[in-house]
Amino acid sequence: VVYLPTWVEWDSMKQRPQFLLEAFAKAGHSVWFIDPRADGATEIDGVHIVTALSDVPTDQVILYLHFAPLAPLFDDFTDPVIVYDILDDLSIYDADEVDVPEERRVRAHHPAVMERADVVLVSNEILAERHRSERPDLIHVPNGVDVERFGAPVSAPRDVPVGGPIVGYHGMISHWFDFDLLAAVAARRPEWRFVLVGPTDPRVEDDAREVERLANVTRLGERSSMLMPAYVHAFDVGTIWFQIDEMTKGVTPLKMFEYLAAGVPCVSTPLPACVAQVGVTTSDEPEAFVEAIEAGLAAETPERDRLREIAAASDWSAVLAPALERLRESGRGRVG
Repeated sequence: VVYLPTWVEWDSMKQRPQFLLEAFAKAGHSVWFIDPRADGATEIDGVHIVTALSDVPTDQVILYLHFAPLAPLFDDFTDPVIVYDILDDLSIYDADEVDVPEERRVRAHHPAVMERADVVLVSNEILAERHRSERPDLIHVPNGVDVERFGAPVSAPRDVPVGGPIVGYHGMISHWFDFDLLAAVAARRPEWRFVLVGPTDPRVEDDAREVERLANVTRLGERSSMLMPAYVHAFDVGTIWFQIDEMTKGVTPLKMFEYLAAGVPCVSTPLPACVAQVGVTTSDEPEAFVEAIEAGLAAETPERDRLREIAAASDWSAVLAPALERLRESGRGRVG
């Protein structure tokens, strides 16, 4: 299995592609991840990290792809198996492609990749509904969690504030973040500490600085993916502050499963995937959000253990199984 080079780095805010590649490796595949920014070749969690296309095999290869403009690189491989993974609503790329020529945009390459792909994956049912007319045989492979990694107790990092309950968030802070809701909730409970872990999109830096002016809001910035379980375990309640629009309706946040795997109650805005997830409380009203956090803070050990049990069904190995089965059925699985 080969991952072609994109903006994704192996250990920088680890997301669905890296976790699925680890699951491929656990299933017996030899996995290669191309990252031109890497210091050199290495192997991590069964995945070969290399710096150039010339460092990977080109025959008997499964190409895992989530960025359609990489399609011209297919020609560098001999009869590749194409697994096209639609992670989010494709409109998420629009804001980043304003100055990109039309022939290099996602929308220019997506139709051809959809037609050529051996297997098409989507991360939630809303995306499945949107794309099923293009590929009736697409597979819903939901997001998941590394249960072992996030379930193991670990000490809190030293930069986590002390002096009150920790209401945490980890992940990208971008244009979909609901700063107004966070500010309203934080203002209602000055004794709580609201901690944000993750990089901030420069386009919303002013909004992030404004909400950080509240005395009980701390923005820690980006931290290594290896440290995320420690931050999650430091949270008393995990939160998801996403605005609700057509783009975010197609999002299934990984952090939701990671909170649950750690036994941390999760409170989110009403993203469809979060509304449907057992163990997650949702609201977009400040008072109700506060009440949901209070209920999470009051959760005792049996309730938190139940959250871990719920998350166990979403381990990445189990999540990837339907895709592996489809590859085997087609005779394009590459490994037995």
